[in-house]
Amino acid sequence: MMPPVVPPEKFRPSESDKQLYLSDERPQVLQEILIRMAKDLHIKKAVRYCTTCHVIKPDRCHHCPVCNVCILKLDHHCGFLNNCVGFSNYKFFLLCLTYAMLLCIFTSAVSLHFSILFWTHQLPNSPSKVPIIVLFSLTTEDNDDTTEENNPFNLGFGKNLREVFGNEKKYWFLPIFSSLGDGFSFPMGDATEDIEKKTLLCCQTQDNNVPNPENLEKENHVEVQIELNLP
Repeated sequence: MMPPVVPPEKFRPSESDKQLYLSDERPQVLQEILIRMAKDLHIKKAVRYCTTCHVIKPDRCHHCPVCNVCILKLDHHCGFLNNCVGFSNYKFFLLCLTYAMLLCIFTSAVSLHFSILFWTHQLPNSPSKVPIIVLFSLTTEDNDDTTEENNPFNLGFGKNLREVFGNEKKYWFLPIFSSLGDGFSFPMGDATEDIEKKTLLCCQTQDNNVPNPENLEKENHVEVQIELNLP
């Protein structure tokens, strides 16, 4: 949503007028000063002055105590959006409410058929699949795998948990990114030593069976592709 708009610079009095207004406390004199300062501002209702923002308030302009600023055509401060709703974004606020209402209507319409079947006990009595999905996801996380791979990056449950959620436990349940790493290099677990041993053994075996150089066509090395089947 667009940020709210404050009164333009022309509603801000000069420094001399501001000091003159703040130095006097007589209501009648203050009103006369305001009328003089606002004579070219096309204000139709009462002339008001904000002593916090030091601006002459246009019509329908109000000071938001949350944002601590005067907002043009202020309607309210929306705690849900954490923003003031006023002249610049009132349309978007109404559109947001409209879209939310349409989404609720659409969701209700789509699920109405199944809701009726549920209420009339016509749905098959099958267990929910959600716990199965949750258990499967926890299992892959425990092994530090994703649904697209099955690789030996298991660091143990505690370290695997930190790889996903980060080291700061206070951020674990907040919708912010806190995973460890850079996304393209990952630490390996205890299986690393087994990989190195198997790789070394395979390389030594290959070295003992190096083909005769005379049979090679302008090649001085042997490319070996090793596929490891880890437990």
